[in-house]
Amino acid sequence: MNFLKLLKTCLKKSNFGKMFYLKKIVVGISVSFILFLGFSINGYGKEFTSGYYLNINSKGALYSVYINGIKVESRTSVKTKSTSIPISYALKKGINDIEIKYSPLVGKDENSDDYIIGVKEKFYINAGVERVDYTTREKEFTTIINASYDMDKGEIKEDDYFNGIEVAKNSEHLKVENELHYKSESLFYNAFTKPIAAYSISKKFELSDWFPEFVWVNAQEIEMSDSLKDEIRNVYSSFHETINNNNYEKFLNYMGPLWTQVGTALGLDGLDGYLNSISLNKNNIRVHSPGVELAELKLPESNEDLHVEIAGKGKLVTVLPSPIKWARPDGSGPVMKVAFYKDQSGEWRVGAVF
Repeated sequence: MNFLKLLKTCLKKSNFGKMFYLKKIVVGISVSFILFLGFSINGYGKEFTSGYYLNINSKGALYSVYINGIKVESRTSVKTKSTSIPISYALKKGINDIEIKYSPLVGKDENSDDYIIGVKEKFYINAGVERVDYTTREKEFTTIINASYDMDKGEIKEDDYFNGIEVAKNSEHLKVENELHYKSESLFYNAFTKPIAAYSISKKFELSDWFPEFVWVNAQEIEMSDSLKDEIRNVYSSFHETINNNNYEKFLNYMGPLWTQVGTALGLDGLDGYLNSISLNKNNIRVHSPGVELAELKLPESNEDLHVEIAGKGKLVTVLPSPIKWARPDGSGPVMKVAFYKDQSGEWRVGAVF
């Protein structure tokens, strides 16, 4: 069985909604199989020689992690957590940046029942990048952020050790900026709630490997306004209607540029390689799985209640909580967390899946 057939067979075990969650299904499985193949050459004539993973250890805060403006992970629990996720699709050659928006929960307001966010001793976030060489199978790990609170000063600090081990701040293929950038006012977004008060820490790091260009890099700049909210309402309505009507060609017009980029980043040679690697019923895209169908689009009536997040360096926009959902008879079901960009011709397309 060749690589694409093997990948397709494995992906058929997942359902339609999960297929969209690129970083955990398509990206993870694809990178795992590519590791057994050595490097591959894509339509750009470039060699893929490595895969990248983000390793996160955290405690005491909700958080979202953005790499180059793309949300690659979101955590909605304050418990101790260690995780590793593939991130090649969110990287670029040269200077990259990582931002972590985090909300340490210190209690709840008795009157409003809202979370109280503040400095917390039992808090840390350790984030590092692992590079795996496809040919030699060698791994190199670099710590980018190793943050906790200095309770005496009431401010964020970085440590040289994590769990008693000195952290590696640079490696052969990845160089990390020393300065940690901190913001005392930010917002934490996830797909299920309104925005929550947060802090933000960020750093820049440099990569020597090649990655395909983001589909939204030359998109129009987006600014928050009522007119933007009106426009994004129409975009979500049109996108939802496209799925509901099983209009595969129009759906592909929305998703195609992103799938081309991700397919290339995975060594699948662009759109055709990507489509050959996923399980998608082109004749019935509105059905997630047996008994789970596309639900009615739910957008707030007023723009004041419409929570819009702008990401991707001002080029991507998404609505939270996510209004696109597949539902079972009891109302439960997965959501589709898409971010749109507006190309130079004024057409809206999907630029990321959060």
